[in-house]
Amino acid sequence: MIGKIVKGTSFGGCVNYVLKEEKSRLLEAVGVDGSPSEMAEQFELQTLLNDKVKNTVGHISLNFSAEDAARLATDDKLMLKIAHDYMKLMGIENTQFIIARHIDRDHPHCHIVYNRVDNDGRTISDKNDRFRNEKVCKMLTARYRLHFSEGKKNVKFDRLRKHDQVKHYIYHVLRHEVPKAVSWSELRRALRRYKIDTEFKLNRRTGEAEGVKFICNGYKFSGSKIDRQFSFVNIACRLEENAFDAGIYPRRNNTPIQQREEPRQEVVRQEPSEESSLSVGLLDLTTAPATDPEEEMLAKQYVKKKKKPQRKRGFKL
Repeated sequence: MIGKIVKGTSFGGCVNYVLKEEKSRLLEAVGVDGSPSEMAEQFELQTLLNDKVKNTVGHISLNFSAEDAARLATDDKLMLKIAHDYMKLMGIENTQFIIARHIDRDHPHCHIVYNRVDNDGRTISDKNDRFRNEKVCKMLTARYRLHFSEGKKNVKFDRLRKHDQVKHYIYHVLRHEVPKAVSWSELRRALRRYKIDTEFKLNRRTGEAEGVKFICNGYKFSGSKIDRQFSFVNIACRLEENAFDAGIYPRRNNTPIQQREEPRQEVVRQEPSEESSLSVGLLDLTTAPATDPEEEMLAKQYVKKKKKPQRKRGFKL
């Protein structure tokens, strides 16, 4: 079982999506009733008890392995019990919520929508919720003897929308190439062979790279949206580890390697080729340029420089 957490500011669209007639079945509603629009209004009304909460909408999807489909196919009570246990362990109590089962996928899954402003006007904490979510999901998977889902590794590609097909394609390419690269320059050249271009976000003040996006077939995704392991920081750490294992960089007490200062630049971007197209499972091993000064500079910029001490204001007597 895997839990996916989303937070938002408006209940209208969220409730309408979760309760879409052709693909959902409402299992339980507490503190709200009526049509989806009426439920959304009741959710919104309770948020007025606490105007300090910005993201009042709590939305969690619980996704089960396809191997559990037969067991959960007709057992709504079991799915509801698991959802209740999940909410209790996550501290989601004394508040409005709905639980709906979706039947539009091969793998069983349900959605929980809840109000982060509880019935007494208190805030339901989201502190460390990603970490707690992972821990709770593993606990419940073991408790109910469910299968651990393989996530992106077991997706039926042909059933995905075009946008998700490209995202899934980039995910698999990164899984294949990041472990083999020792620098950003090398990784970018490898990705070009798969018609994937790279765009870096640079810090305006320091000129250092602090984010990365991947572009393919006209679609653009930040690394963390592909998967958390492919955020800029996580890839940078992996590249440094790969380089160290290859004997390229000396490691000194795990401290960042200091690089020479480079000229400040705005966003560096490689535009997708007109011939770029999605080709899943086929590797285009076109040879990339041997050297690229721009890439060499970016490869060195992922390590943050130490902050300079700020000057104290005032007069010195």
